[in-house]
Amino acid sequence: MSLDDDTGIELETLRALYRQPDKTKEWAENNYHHLTIDRQDANLITVNAFWRDYARHTANEPFVSRNFAEASRNFPEMLLALAVLDLPFESPKQEPQFDKAKMTLTPPDQAVAVHEEIREVPAREPAARVLVGQSYFRLGDRHRVVDGEQVDNYVTEEFLIHTVYGCQVVVTNPNSSRQKLNVLLQIPQGAIPVLNGRETKSVFIPLEPYHTQTLEYHFYFPAPGDFDHFPVHVSRNDELVAFAPPFSCHVVEKPTKIDQKSWDYVSQFGTPEEVLAFLDANNVSTINLDRIAWRMHDKAFFETVIAKLTARHVYSHTLWSYAIKHNVPGPAREFLQHADPLVNEIGGRLRSPLLAIDPVLRRTFEHLEYKPLVNARAHALGKRRQIVNDRFHEQYHRWLAQAAYDRDLSTDDKLTATYYLLLQDRVAEAREMFAQVPVAEVASRLQYDYCAAYLDFFQDEPTQARAIAQKYVDHPVDRWRNTFQTIIAQLDEAEGKDPQVVDPKNRDQQQGALAATEPSFEFQVEGGQIQLAYQNLRQVRVNYYLMDVELLFSRNPFVQQFRGQFSAIKPNQSVTINLAEGQPADAKPGSGSRKIPLPEALRNRNVLVEVIGAGQTRAVAYYAHSLSVQVIENYGQVRVTRAEGGKPVSRAYVKVYAQLADGQVKFYKDGYTDLRGRFDYASLSTDELGGVRKFAILILSEEHGALVREATPPKQ
Repeated sequence: MSLDDDTGIELETLRALYRQPDKTKEWAENNYHHLTIDRQDANLITVNAFWRDYARHTANEPFVSRNFAEASRNFPEMLLALAVLDLPFESPKQEPQFDKAKMTLTPPDQAVAVHEEIREVPAREPAARVLVGQSYFRLGDRHRVVDGEQVDNYVTEEFLIHTVYGCQVVVTNPNSSRQKLNVLLQIPQGAIPVLNGRETKSVFIPLEPYHTQTLEYHFYFPAPGDFDHFPVHVSRNDELVAFAPPFSCHVVEKPTKIDQKSWDYVSQFGTPEEVLAFLDANNVSTINLDRIAWRMHDKAFFETVIAKLTARHVYSHTLWSYAIKHNVPGPAREFLQHADPLVNEIGGRLRSPLLAIDPVLRRTFEHLEYKPLVNARAHALGKRRQIVNDRFHEQYHRWLAQAAYDRDLSTDDKLTATYYLLLQDRVAEAREMFAQVPVAEVASRLQYDYCAAYLDFFQDEPTQARAIAQKYVDHPVDRWRNTFQTIIAQLDEAEGKDPQVVDPKNRDQQQGALAATEPSFEFQVEGGQIQLAYQNLRQVRVNYYLMDVELLFSRNPFVQQFRGQFSAIKPNQSVTINLAEGQPADAKPGSGSRKIPLPEALRNRNVLVEVIGAGQTRAVAYYAHSLSVQVIENYGQVRVTRAEGGKPVSRAYVKVYAQLADGQVKFYKDGYTDLRGRFDYASLSTDELGGVRKFAILILSEEHGALVREATPPKQ
């Protein structure tokens, strides 16, 4: 409460209004930060000098690599690199010692030092107005690897006949002004253009300041000889500004300068021993292993090569395919696992001696979660169940199709089935499925325990939920810690304690806490007494109207609408009831019940009783039941307790109909109260709430009877 300085009137603290549930979202587990399953492959963390250093370092020594900057291609790689680097979490205080140009640094712990220095370099001639370069490469053999780095493999001496070559032209503008250039390109004499090329062409290029542009064209020589190549010429405004040096192409039928140590030569002309020696001495990840596929017909050579590549964690689909020819089971299994077209043709799961297909491991299927998901119906309508959320419907049937390939459900399948059945409110079936899960075989025990605690809530008296949740109240993962703390908070509330918000961002917890602190009341008239149940109220005003109940009921059977016919009539009698009597003025508004006897003069009369409190008005004649019901309209919740004792009534069936703006009445939702006696009658994962004008709520308990309440939609 707060005090208005001008009027001295206490103003109610602003409270959040009812909030629609968020739209149902599809959630997937992220093994890597914010990466979908299709991007979690071998290309995510690639081989480089940093990981080479990590593989070579001695296990009992701290690991620090000078190549740590190479592990920075993406966030997952940087995170993994930080995880293996034995650097302190907090940088220790450094105290370097300086002696003129010399610095001495003795770090107290492992450290990586990065430094730079200024060196003298020879001066170059002033930059030309335009820079141009021209080089040649063989199509398909454009690069080579030197010391782990990819470099250009330019052709500078011999060209082979019937071989496609490319010419790369690079034009650079080193000036601060834009250049409009004409570039003249021409293939060598004696050559034939290929790949949509032409003998000669002129290309116009506008080149921004300090920018570079690359042009390429391709050709081949049909006959040997020496052929001059008119180099690239660059002009601007009909003025020649740059050109490449002239070049003569020496074309031969067979190469005369052969690098007998190159892979191209060894793979085709070397002995088997030379090939194996080359594989031992070089980085096999940078060479084209398919070039020795013709040698794999020899089984002994095949087995030796496969063993060497396996030891170095290198796989070649072409080489491994020869395992089928030689009938070698081990490599054959590896080949079939990588034969995606064949696996896709087979379809779902498969377990065989040579091929095992697990859609999860192959990243063609993943477990998905759906929340928040609020179903409109707790029971099937007709013979078939309906899943109205199309994404969940698709996922559930996709999982059913996968599970149908197995004779028996695995442990993970049974847990998955339990979750998907609970999403459909098929609690009894979920409990039966969960009972079949062998606890000893469960890999994800935390998720198993959560299912056990959740299902325990459907018992009249939960016996396991609290003990299970207590084990995880200090869990390091926020999401799971809050989940189990919420279980404890709900159990506490069911036992009569004040509700708690464990996760301030959780909409359901916020709405539940607000509903628990919202002033509200309900009452009924029985035996000449008003039985008032209230929460967070200090006082109420009771008005009594004499009425002809038979006439009013004949006109309109909705009791809540009686009040509208008395709104302009002065009550026959009125009294104010102080509910906080005997408590300090600053005490927290209480909750409880009060019996208010009807005035003696009106006890035997037909009376409409109207109670007003905290800006809310209720009017009732009578109800024949032993239930106490609180409808918290601002948050779309109803709380059901026993009239005697106030104990929450769980598993009471609640059915809700809505009267729409056009007067049409239609089914809205049904379900059961939880352990706290609460039921959220307004929330749905649809937009139907916006068209509702009024709710009619039926609360049905086999033990405590039935009653009907009316409510307006929550304010949003």
